[in-house]
Amino acid sequence: MRRHPGMRSILGLMAGLLLMAAPAAAQSLTPATAGAQYRYWAFTNDNDLRDVLAYYATRSWHVQLEYWDFVYGDDEFRPEIGIHLRDRRNSVYTFQWRHEGHKERVSFMTDQIVSDHFVARAEVSPIIFDDHTEVVLGAGLDYYWGSWNFASIGVVRDPRDNAFWIFPMRVRLANEANDWVQATYAPATEKTNGWALDFKYKWFRGGIERNSRYDFTDADNFITTVGVEFAIPPAR
Repeated sequence: MRRHPGMRSILGLMAGLLLMAAPAAAQSLTPATAGAQYRYWAFTNDNDLRDVLAYYATRSWHVQLEYWDFVYGDDEFRPEIGIHLRDRRNSVYTFQWRHEGHKERVSFMTDQIVSDHFVARAEVSPIIFDDHTEVVLGAGLDYYWGSWNFASIGVVRDPRDNAFWIFPMRVRLANEANDWVQATYAPATEKTNGWALDFKYKWFRGGIERNSRYDFTDADNFITTVGVEFAIPPAR
C-alpha cells in the first residue's frame, strides 16, 4: 500500500515515545492489563465480520493487534500503538496510531482532571487516505464516584459521508474488584441509534451491541463479544 509522505516520520516518533515511556511503566505500581476478544459482527447485507483482537496495556503505553475477517471482500489487519503521558496533576495526553485497511488514523487525545470527580476529554484524529485527509473531532465529560464507577457524555463530529454528529452516553457500575456492567447509548444525526451492554466478571468479558449504520453504509449490524482480561502485577 502506498504510504502517506509523513507516515514514516510519525511511526518513528511513536517508536521513540514508546522507548521513553517503557521505563516509567516498569516502575509504576499500577498493574498492566492483557486480554483477547472474539467479536462477531452480523450484518444485514450478509457480509459478516469475524473480529479477533489481543491487547496489552500499561499506565504509559498500549499495543493492540486486530484482524477483521469478512465473508466477502478484503480482510484487514489493524495494529494499534498508543503512548500515554501524564503531567503533575495526573492528566493524560495520548498519542495513538492505528492502521485501518487502506488508511492510517493518528489520534491526539487528552483526559484533563478538572476536580476530584470530573474529567474533561478532547480528541483530534486525522484519518489519512491515499489522496486526502479527514479529521474526526471529539469532546466529552466524565463523572467518577467510588473506585471504578463513572458516567460520561460526549460529542463526536465525523467528517466522512457528508459529516455527522454522534452523542455517546455511557454508565459503568463496578465493585472494588473492578467487576463491572456497562450500558452505552449513542444517538447520531444520520439514521442511527447505537446501544451496547458490556460486562466483566473476574477474567471474563462479554457484551452485545446494536447499530443501524456501519462504515458509512446502510448495513445494520449486531455484534456479540466474548473475551478474557487479566491484571498483571508489576515486577518488584
